[in-house]
Amino acid sequence: MRSTTLFLFSILVGSLISGCSGYKHKKQESQLTLPELGNVVQTRGDMFYAAVAPTGIPQWPTLKVEVQQMPFDQKSYTTYAKLMQKAARINSISYNDSLPYKPKYLRLQLTDKVALTQLLNSEEHAALRDYLALDDTYKLVTGLDLALTENELVTFLNAEAVQLQKDGFGSLKIVLINGSKQFSYFFSELQVFDYRLASFCWGEDAHHRKMVRNLIPDGERCPKGTYLKARKLEKEATYLKFKNP
Repeated sequence: MRSTTLFLFSILVGSLISGCSGYKHKKQESQLTLPELGNVVQTRGDMFYAAVAPTGIPQWPTLKVEVQQMPFDQKSYTTYAKLMQKAARINSISYNDSLPYKPKYLRLQLTDKVALTQLLNSEEHAALRDYLALDDTYKLVTGLDLALTENELVTFLNAEAVQLQKDGFGSLKIVLINGSKQFSYFFSELQVFDYRLASFCWGEDAHHRKMVRNLIPDGERCPKGTYLKARKLEKEATYLKFKNP
């Protein structure tokens, strides 16, 4: 009897160790997977970690990208340094909070939320809207933070225009334009260390079709009359129907 109990206990312990090992691996992988600008992702995770899973790329035309040079602070540098450590990469940026000079990083943003909303509400995105309306964990990647070399930083900042484009295979890329010259980068070629997401706020058009009314920073509340959860529109319609027979 005792040997049976010990055998079952060893199986239980082994299962727990295996489960913890699998969980740690899953957590590490999720933290190393960073999204691409302009992509739709699904947020997932639990109280111990959060991650994003690529979902799809809308049928974007060429989009203007805002470029901003930012000084590292304690928070942004910690985010960068932790990613380098987990990815087993060389941390080539030194940072000292007590020194007046701070190294710089680059922030890429899609800032024209009105244009993005109009594009998402176009007929060619009808199927995508139906898909996004199913779950409020779907988000749009509207910003990325990049740790670049000094030469790359200068190249980005000196560009006359920076655009988000698709190549012939549908992959997203960043294109820098200087007169007749163009330089392009796939996101896998850039050191992305942080990102920003936008949530979809849902409303209806005159025909009661679900439409994206606003794009708001992840974690904020939707404006009055719009909802993060598209299914609330159906509840509201049912409520109004019974209220006004």
